[in-house]
Amino acid sequence: MSLAEFLSTVPGFEHLPATTLKAVSAEMREDEFAEGDYVIRRGDPGESMYIVRAGDLKVPVFDDTGRVRVVARLGPGDIVGEMALLTGERRRADVIAETPGKVVVVERDTLAPLLAENPEFARFLTEILGKRLDDAGGVERVGKYRLLGKLGEGATAKVYEALHPGLNRTVAVKMLGHHLVYDKGFRERFIEEARTIAGLSHPNIVQVFDTEQAYATWFLVMEKVEGTDLQRVLEKEGALPPHEVADIVRQLAAALAFAHERGIVHRDVKPANAAIDEDGGVKLMDFGIARRYTRDQGKRNIVEGTPRYLAPEAIVGDPVDGRADIYSLGIMAWEMLVGFPPFVANDIETLLHMHLNDAPPDIRKLRPDLPEGLAAFVEGALIKDPEERLSDWGKIDAMLRGGDAAEAALETFDEMVIRIRFKPRDRNKVERSVATFKKGLLGVPWTDVAVADLARHELAEASSEKERKGWLERLGIGAKTSSNDISTRIQGIE
Repeated sequence: MSLAEFLSTVPGFEHLPATTLKAVSAEMREDEFAEGDYVIRRGDPGESMYIVRAGDLKVPVFDDTGRVRVVARLGPGDIVGEMALLTGERRRADVIAETPGKVVVVERDTLAPLLAENPEFARFLTEILGKRLDDAGGVERVGKYRLLGKLGEGATAKVYEALHPGLNRTVAVKMLGHHLVYDKGFRERFIEEARTIAGLSHPNIVQVFDTEQAYATWFLVMEKVEGTDLQRVLEKEGALPPHEVADIVRQLAAALAFAHERGIVHRDVKPANAAIDEDGGVKLMDFGIARRYTRDQGKRNIVEGTPRYLAPEAIVGDPVDGRADIYSLGIMAWEMLVGFPPFVANDIETLLHMHLNDAPPDIRKLRPDLPEGLAAFVEGALIKDPEERLSDWGKIDAMLRGGDAAEAALETFDEMVIRIRFKPRDRNKVERSVATFKKGLLGVPWTDVAVADLARHELAEASSEKERKGWLERLGIGAKTSSNDISTRIQGIE
């Protein structure tokens, strides 16, 4: 049997393409051993791993007193030595031949590209590493942090409670799952999360303190949040009282507004990423797929986020900005008020179609006890078109606060357009008159004055309906992109 054929029978290797097996087998070698030979010695550097092709090996495991605690035995097809190879640490145990035999030697330079190009193989091998770490007592220390116990585990990471000995501060340490370490895109995303959140110091955002690299993976050191995530609260209690929902959403809105002001979109706003403590304090967590956005980022082929809370523009691959987070927050608010989300389907394709095309059920009929501001927020946040969606954070905060603030935010406004045509020689006089006019409006609450200075020839030629509309949009009247800021804002001549 050729080496490539043998590898095709080894767990982890068996799903690799035949061409890949043939290519990598050419870079491997086979070593023979006699009974009693040391295939691996404890303390040696880990530059390679071994696949047993023939014969039997034993691995004595010692306790703290130096006595043999257990003896593990390996036979054909078993893999050994991968832990030191992947972590870069020295060998932790001896591997001794019980019978004559043969091993396939896989060097680091051969293994690294194989893991990077074959995610399933990387998952298999690094799961072995994770199991070996647990068998050896688990991860006890990461850099200067001493791990106290596991807080939770998800599909992509494990989270531990840890102690900073020097500061005597308890923190949470998030370990990137070993099966994702060799997924370059995800690894870089994990590291980017640290850089992203580290710049977001806000009472409603979980603070990141540090990063560490150990045990062949990355660790994110962050603030340890007391309480539980909102998803568990909803699973336990169902629909929540309107005042409680408004308070939770307002705190999350404050966190998102702060992030958006710094060009960062969360992209995965959902109950599982919101921690709530016993006093009602809320923290936004997990910026794992957050990214900075630019206006020219173009369409994307990858849909990112959780389907249940995904904004329509994210589904179709359009550029995503903070308005997508507002849509997700609206879905969350709807779910907190009703007990289940507005769109439910048995498959993802149908669910995404509903986000794109279906109107949500009338929240006012399902919860007739809602304050007007809260109901209006949910309705405005769930508008399909991001250009029409509620997106003014000042207005959102006022609506969620209720009372006079919400009433003012929901009040309708009249608009008046004044056009002044003048000779260029009279510009100074006109500008003084406009300034006096604006000053006179300072005492009128909620006034928003926009002034545009247009060239004379542009006005003279604005004869068609399309051109007149464009002129109005330049004034900020009727344009979709104009601000609806409710605070008093007097703008100067531009």
